[in-house]
Amino acid sequence: MKLSCITVDDEPFALKLISSFVEKNQDLELISSFNSAKNALKFLENNLVDCIFLDVEMPDLNGVEFAKILAKKNQKSLVVFVSAYSKYAIDGFKVSATDFLLKPYSYDDFEQSVEKIKIQKRLATLEEEFIFIKIDSKQVKLNLSTITYIESMKDYVKIYSEEREVPYIPLMTLKKLSEMLNDNYLQINRSQIVNFKKIDSFGKNHLTIKKKEFSISEKYRIEFDIKKQSLSN
Repeated sequence: MKLSCITVDDEPFALKLISSFVEKNQDLELISSFNSAKNALKFLENNLVDCIFLDVEMPDLNGVEFAKILAKKNQKSLVVFVSAYSKYAIDGFKVSATDFLLKPYSYDDFEQSVEKIKIQKRLATLEEEFIFIKIDSKQVKLNLSTITYIESMKDYVKIYSEEREVPYIPLMTLKKLSEMLNDNYLQINRSQIVNFKKIDSFGKNHLTIKKKEFSISEKYRIEFDIKKQSLSN
């Protein structure tokens, strides 16, 4: 299956070149090309792509800021920066760019970037874990990495995910659901489980995820402290 891509560059010749390389490559599919970073961002509000070939220096919005905006929106597209200036390479990798293409570049250089994209996509696929939860009469597939926290409601639970604004509410107990989760999840009080990777800050008796504060009860404090210690080592 081909990887979907967009290309973004304000220079017409540069945009034409990178787009032609994408079209030439058998592993990639060019979805669209943009000469404006802002237009590309607008497109990505309603469309998902596997990778983005992105110029760094653009008048309306530079590539590094573009990548930061994607990260804040939890966009999973892989980014390859393209620039005539090697000084931007460090900035690129600070925002977790997959690769950096230095202009002028050859098709061989481009293919090396594509190989890095393919490797990263394979690794991401291997890391993904799913569970199935019953909602009404349907079995719904849920990516564990997207769950932020879970709340108990007696015989039901509310599962809050980055994939949607409203929670999933399956008919199951918190204990039953906890048995389906991996080691990234930790119960912090009688009625709540959190995804440890989503924690923004924590103190002695509380933690914060996406500006929401959670209390850590004494019963679960030792386990939380052990988890916290393993994270800092």
